[in-house]
Parts: sequence; C-alpha cells; structure tokens
Amino acid sequence: MANVRENEATGIGGGGVAEGTEHSIGPLGFDASEAISTVSTMAREHPHAALAGAFAVGFLLGGGLTPKMLGAIGMFAARRYFRGAVQETLESVQQNFGAQFGGQFGNKGI
Repeated sequence: MANVRENEATGIGGGGVAEGTEHSIGPLGFDASEAISTVSTMAREHPHAALAGAFAVGFLLGGGLTPKMLGAIGMFAARRYFRGAVQETLESVQQNFGAQFGGQFGNKGI
C-alpha cells in the first residue's frame, strides 16, 4: 500500500484541487473543498483523534447532552473543584494556625 503523501504527490486518490482550478469561497467565508482536504489529511494522519471527534459530534447531534446529563457533568466537576478548594483552605488554615501558635498543639486530630 502506498503512502498517503506519495499518493497526494502523484495525484492518486483525488486528495486536492487540480492545478488551474480556482477556489470558490462559500457563503460562510471559506473554501469547502479546502476544508474537506484538511479534515481528510488530519484523519489519515491521526485516526484516533478523528474517531474521537466523530464520536463527540455524533453524541452531540444525537441529543446526548440532555439537561440531566449536563447537570451530572456539572455536579461531578463542582464536587472535584469544591473538594480541592476545601482541602487547600484547611491545609492553609492548619499551617497558619501552627505558625501562629508555634506548633504547641501539634497534630493531635485537628
């Protein structure tokens, strides 16, 4: 099997715009054939990333992010953030308390 770049260099597989043809700018302000070519090249070079992207787009278009799912994701992120923030705050208070009183109380279950 020939390499993808060799095919593009020889013109096999139609991986680009033929010489002498003009790029047509679409209504969104970009050339659709150039976008397709870029996505195709990326998918060939990074197939796992392309599959992950296709899965994510399919999940979103299929209605996968329902309000209930968004709430669950938000709560998961909030719990992780809140736990870290509380733990960091308590450690800071403990260090300040120990520094202020010279460590006379130690770590006896505080």
